[in-house]
Amino acid sequence: MSRDDLELLKRFVEFVATKIRCVSVNEISENFGVDRGVALSMLEKLKKQGFPLDVCDGDSYRFRDLDNLVSAQKYVEYLDTKLRYRVRYVEVCGSTQDIAIEMARLGAPEGTVVVAEELERGRGRMGRRWIASRGGLWFSLILRPPKMKYINLLSLTTAVGVAQAIKNLLNIDAKIKWPNDVLVNEKKVSGILIEGALGGEGTQYLVVGIGVNVNNELPQELRESAISLRNVVGFDIPRVPLLLSILKNLDKVYSYIYSEKVEEVLSIWKSMCVTLGRKVKVIAIEDVFEGVAEDIEIDGALRVRLGDGSVKKFYTGDVIHIR
Repeated sequence: MSRDDLELLKRFVEFVATKIRCVSVNEISENFGVDRGVALSMLEKLKKQGFPLDVCDGDSYRFRDLDNLVSAQKYVEYLDTKLRYRVRYVEVCGSTQDIAIEMARLGAPEGTVVVAEELERGRGRMGRRWIASRGGLWFSLILRPPKMKYINLLSLTTAVGVAQAIKNLLNIDAKIKWPNDVLVNEKKVSGILIEGALGGEGTQYLVVGIGVNVNNELPQELRESAISLRNVVGFDIPRVPLLLSILKNLDKVYSYIYSEKVEEVLSIWKSMCVTLGRKVKVIAIEDVFEGVAEDIEIDGALRVRLGDGSVKKFYTGDVIHIR
């Protein structure tokens, strides 16, 4: 197989694997600028490479194993990204964060992803327990950024990557609540936790933990504040396309921070944020404050104008939108 054919094959895999629906031969032909014969030939090559293709309606195709997280590694190898992703699958663990942190300490490369079916001791921001039952998407990503002036914006950009993936894949209007909660219909669908260690001259590693409620059942006590994507669209969603889409988006927004394109990062975040301009209650470590969320600072801090007219910046804390 020629280099051009290999490149085309990689693009085919990414195109089909990042869809939750069947893809028609005509759609493939139009997207890649090739005739039907070439499209069909490439699909046959995928079969010969061991990719399990199902035929839908005679003229459309999809991969058969796209809710099987064990298969994620073979698909991430075909992603066109700067980060070289490697997936380690575990069925059940205490926390993917704990596994990824230990792997990072032992020298695992940037781009290592730990994904699990179920977490027994999942955790969220501020030490909260994260309910992570089967059917959801629970994973942690190791990053090893060099000296980065705006590394504190990684939390915001990760939320952008997740929200954009949900929006593009499922046509759902996902939004962001400061700093990094992803909401659908004003309910939390995804949470993000970032932990790390500093080295001698900068960041030794960061571990980005991401949890997305996909097909999992939520406990009764969380149903007023949280939601699963399945409950929004009305059908089970294959999780591998969502994982691939999030990783693809994270590669893009991470590169923005890496190259210090801060204004682009903040512009995208603001366009998806539902916190700015609203009356909020901020539960900080030292006290509880109420005011109007005015803006986001270049360092990621939330700027709130309090009832007495003063302005306070928050770098951590819980935000409650006041209706």
